[in-house]
Amino acid sequence: MNAIVTSVVAVLGTLLGSTVTHVFQARSARRMEQNARKERLRQERLDVFGAYAGLLVEFRQAVMHHWFCLHEGRDADDEVALRRRSFELRSNTQHALFQLQLITEEPELIGVAVDAFTAVGKIDRAEDLAGIITRRDATRDLIDAFVGVARRHV
Repeated sequence: MNAIVTSVVAVLGTLLGSTVTHVFQARSARRMEQNARKERLRQERLDVFGAYAGLLVEFRQAVMHHWFCLHEGRDADDEVALRRRSFELRSNTQHALFQLQLITEEPELIGVAVDAFTAVGKIDRAEDLAGIITRRDATRDLIDAFVGVARRHV
């Protein structure tokens, strides 16, 4: 009888040990999966936010270059190509903005991203050199504000 009790205790101890090990391994695997998911999302956000900021800068440069071509005759021979480049960058930047809106739900971040895009798109509405300089500086500040807010959400 003593041998049977010892055997039952040994079997129950083994089962308890297996169960506890399984619970801890499952919990650890779940935690690792959550951490991996968070890191993937962080990396995706970093990529999307960085690409968007870079496209904003390129779009801004293209719009300004086109404005100088029209208003000051710089690179006048390339006006059609500059306009086309400006439109292409606007489309690419807007596409990046859509990606940004899909990957985050942060209203502040989306707000500064949209504000920067809108302001860059209006640079070419400046009527004189003082106007374009004002818009250039304002858009630089808006792009910097976007990067600052994006940094907090990565």
